[in-house]
Amino acid sequence: MSHAGLQIRRGRGFTLIELITVVVILGIIALVVGVPTLSNLNSLRSSAAASRLAGDIRYLQRTAMASGLRTWLVADASNERYTLHIEDPANPGKAGRVALPNPLDQSTSAVQFNSSPYNGVLITSANFNSTAELEFDNFGAPRDANAAALPAIGLIVLSNGVAVRVHPVGGYVEHRKWP
Repeated sequence: MSHAGLQIRRGRGFTLIELITVVVILGIIALVVGVPTLSNLNSLRSSAAASRLAGDIRYLQRTAMASGLRTWLVADASNERYTLHIEDPANPGKAGRVALPNPLDQSTSAVQFNSSPYNGVLITSANFNSTAELEFDNFGAPRDANAAALPAIGLIVLSNGVAVRVHPVGGYVEHRKWP
């Protein structure tokens, strides 16, 4: 085999200007894709927090009906958390209520927002007939902090416009982003 007719051509490398141009284009693409993704991440965290909150409210209602004991959700918007409680059968009434283990992790501590995994999620308001407490009686009917039946929809609003609504009478719970 003769190599006389073949010319070996050495590959030419990229110039510094070409490399900088590619890096700048990749940076612009990252910004265009990344910024909306970060705002979507906050919206997803709010939706996840609302889903958790709605699930815990449903759990309270089912626990009240199954046990025949009253249950409570106490929202603390100033500290971005809520707690679950159940009536102590040995000491009936609201004053004797005790912490109810959370179904997700069996912890009796508060569910904390604005920390992992709910970074940036805030409780902007909680309103159950002008109170921040929701009670379920032994029939699963929703009540306010004064044990009065809810006359209107109870509402906990989270950041990004996501909210959890509790309907009067039956206690139907829904969560989504409302306009």
